[in-house]
Amino acid sequence: MATNFPASLDTLTNPSATDTLDSPPHDEQHADANDAIEALQAKVGVDGSAVTTSIDYQLNTGYRYHSTVYFTSSGSFTKASYPWLRAVRVKVVGAGGGGSGTTGSTDAAGGGGGGGGYAEGFITDIAGLAASVTVTVGSGGAGSANNGPNGVAGGSSSFGALLTAAGGGGSESNGRGGDGGTTGGTDLDLGITGGDGANGAANSYNAPGGHGGPSQLGTGGQGGRLGFAGPNAVGENGEGYGGGGGGASQVAADSSDNAGGNGKPGIVIVELYA
Repeated sequence: MATNFPASLDTLTNPSATDTLDSPPHDEQHADANDAIEALQAKVGVDGSAVTTSIDYQLNTGYRYHSTVYFTSSGSFTKASYPWLRAVRVKVVGAGGGGSGTTGSTDAAGGGGGGGGYAEGFITDIAGLAASVTVTVGSGGAGSANNGPNGVAGGSSSFGALLTAAGGGGSESNGRGGDGGTTGGTDLDLGITGGDGANGAANSYNAPGGHGGPSQLGTGGQGGRLGFAGPNAVGENGEGYGGGGGGASQVAADSSDNAGGNGKPGIVIVELYA
């Protein structure tokens, strides 16, 4: 009989020890087994098969997600650690910038720090990937202690030269919010600029400090609250990865200096595909 595989499974007859070679016919037994073996080989496919219905072709023309490596501090990605690797999806977030502080000599509100940029790329040229790729994770920018200095810009994050995401700008002492971080790299597929920090309403009584700018994986810190004195007036730190710090708020009656919030560090995420 001809094999039914792969449309359906065959029902093959096994001879018993007492059967003669012609019952069932010996040649038909061999022919049925050979037909089934050939059908199995065709279904599995040879190495590098171009037959689209073969298992070999279907397994080797797509990418299967395996696992994820998270870099929350700078390090190296070593290709040899994953000998089965066929592709990586890399996501890079720059750090958030720091928010502006205020001083007790005037009614004022500081600006928020900018959010870190976001860069993403799907890299399939694993043979061309360096044996060790330097991974840099940006540090969050510090908020200023008063309205004298600007908030510090967030550090840039990168996956070698393939993907880069700049940190958000620090807010300025005149109440202007920091700019969101930009993106770049030779393997950039998707680049999203971080959100700008909101401006503070400088020299305006009961004005809130500017909120920090968001990133794709973080939110900006809240600005100081409507000129309230004391701890409510400081800018909050950014949240998540790459969120900018909030700006402080101030009324002249409060003699203390109020600090801007700190930006959050960035992150580099490497998804591994076999």
